Formats: sequence, C-alpha cells, structure tokens
Amino acid sequence: MKPRLLQILMILTLVVLTGCTTPSSPDATLIPPTTTSPPPTETRVSAATPTATATPIPPTETSIPTATPLPPTATATPLPTVTPTPVPTVEYSTETVSFATEDDLKLVGNLFLSEGDTAVVLTHMAGENDQQNWVPFAKKIANKGFTALTFDFRCYGQSDCGGSESGDILLSRDVGAAIGFLREQGFQRIVCIGASMGGRGCVNVAFDEELVGLVIVSGTGSYHPDRQNLQDFVSPGMAKLFIVSENDPTVDRTLEMTRLYESAPEPKIFKIFPGTAHGTELFSSQYGQGFREMLLDFLEGIRS
Repeated sequence: MKPRLLQILMILTLVVLTGCTTPSSPDATLIPPTTTSPPPTETRVSAATPTATATPIPPTETSIPTATPLPPTATATPLPTVTPTPVPTVEYSTETVSFATEDDLKLVGNLFLSEGDTAVVLTHMAGENDQQNWVPFAKKIANKGFTALTFDFRCYGQSDCGGSESGDILLSRDVGAAIGFLREQGFQRIVCIGASMGGRGCVNVAFDEELVGLVIVSGTGSYHPDRQNLQDFVSPGMAKLFIVSENDPTVDRTLEMTRLYESAPEPKIFKIFPGTAHGTELFSSQYGQGFREMLLDFLEGIRS
C-alpha cells in the first residue's frame, strides 16, 4: 500500500473512533440542546380578585327562589265589651213660669225642677230663636239632677217688650230676673249658659250676680265701657267654658271668642269645634254629641 493512501486510511480510522467515544477530557464543552420558550398564556382574572380593567361578566339568569310565606299579620285582640254603668236618672217636674224684670216687664219661661242644689239658666240667641232652642238640653240635665230654667228675652216669645237702655243693660236685667227667680226657689249655686246674644247676656250679668259657672257659646264680651275687664266679675274665680266653631259665619265671632277667653281669669276652658255651626246650632251639627258631653262634663265638674 502506498504510503499516502495508508496515511489517509489512518486519519479516517481516527476520526471514526473519535466520534464513537465519549470525550472525557476536561476541555470538552457540551452544547446544550436548543429549547423553545412556550408562548405566553392568557392570564385570567380571578373572580375573587376584581381589577379595574376586568370586563364584567354579565349575570346569568337565575331562577327566583320560592318565597317562604310570611306568618299571618297579628291582629289586635279586641278589648272586652264593657257596658257602661248608666248614670242614675232622677225625676223632675216641668212648669211654665213668669217673673218680672227690674223695669217691670214680664218674662215667660219653663222651669225643669230637679232634686240637685245646682240650677242652670239657659239663655237663647237673637233672630228667629227663643227658649225652645234650649228645651231638649234642659230636660237632659234635669234628668241628671240639675234644675234648669229656660226663658224668652224681652220682645221674644210670650215675654213683654220694652226698655230704652243699651242692649247690654237690658240683657243683664233679663238674665238677672231669671237668676232672681231661681234664688226665690232656694237655689244659691247657679250657672249661666248662653248662646250668641244669650252668651253676651251671661257675660253682662256676671258683673252683677254671683255665679258658680259661666258658659259662653259663640257669644261676645260686653259692649258696655264699664264691663270690659273680666277680673271685675262678682265671682272671677268661677269655672268658665268658652265654645265656638272654627268657621263661625258671624263676622269675627271666632276671633272675638278667642279674645274673650284670653282675657278671662282662671279657671277656664276653650273649645273650638270644626265647622260653621253658630250657638245652639251645634246641637244639630255632626258635633252635637260632643257638644252635649262637654256641657254635661262641665256641669258635673261644678257639682263635684
């Protein structure tokens, strides 16, 4: 074999042997295999950690749970029906009477004589009115033990007509004559209850007569210049009740009653009923029962 050929064979043999043997030489350098990074995956926002950029997921339709029925609403237990003990009624007598005024005019009235020691004078309104406006109430209180006296003012009903003095003086004379008549019957505890003109009459007589009670319904104070201060009543400390409707149609009557009440000394009560009823018209109004009860309660308070 030629030396050149032999040399080539020896080189090839060496190359082959070298490729098949794992190098142990410290100088050998291993080349790591090439690796490919995986593509970035989409990061999902946890539902438990909301972020500002998270797109809200529309809510899915959920079925409405079946409502648990509420327990029945509790109803108030009605109070046991209590039948009120009726107030004992008393017998009374009725008599047509007449008495004279200071200026010798005859006034005609009706006396409902009962067994109690308190008497009530009931004075009527002006216009187409007379003592009959008070008769049903007079019977009612007589049945409760209060003597009642209704009468017609001068120039009303069967009473005489006359007199030239001012209206306030004449009113005082007429009511004074009625009170004088009751004193002759033995009554010293007297209440004056008046409606409208009759209320003004009761105010005027309170400057002349001692009373245990005064009730003014839709009335006014006295127009007499010497009878403006209610502290000058003969009995300024008597019980006083003032009643008027909220929209009394008589000009300024509600306001006048308010002022009258405010000027009165204690003890006193003021009651304003809704509506427009004037004076004894309250009896036939929708507030008639409350009106009667207020008057009765006032009288019972005086008696007790």
